[in-house]
Amino acid sequence: MEKLLKLLQSKYTAPIWTLIIFILCTIPSQHIPTPQNLSDKANHFIAFAGFTFFWLFSFNKPLKIILIAIIYGIGIEFWQAILPASFHRGFEWYDALADSIGGVIGYFIYLIFRKVVNIIRH
Repeated sequence: MEKLLKLLQSKYTAPIWTLIIFILCTIPSQHIPTPQNLSDKANHFIAFAGFTFFWLFSFNKPLKIILIAIIYGIGIEFWQAILPASFHRGFEWYDALADSIGGVIGYFIYLIFRKVVNIIRH
């Protein structure tokens, strides 16, 4: 458990996750590895739940992190809107909504995780 916490609290984990989101949202859509049973919206939800979850280990400022997750998700959508047509990317409000909901739920996942860790430690 301590090794997992150390990894989560590393100053590299959240920035790397953020970079992975950017890369996956930038590469042409036909080159994205997609899990078999997950929809595009589920992928967005999971990515941004992870965003909030990981960043909360570095900065315990939930409202700021959630707001940044929402802004980052909308920003990614605007970024995709300006990518070349050959990337098969574009702005989708439902993706931004999935990002935002994931960002909020990531906070609750963080709270539950911390509670479970405290129970295990004691």
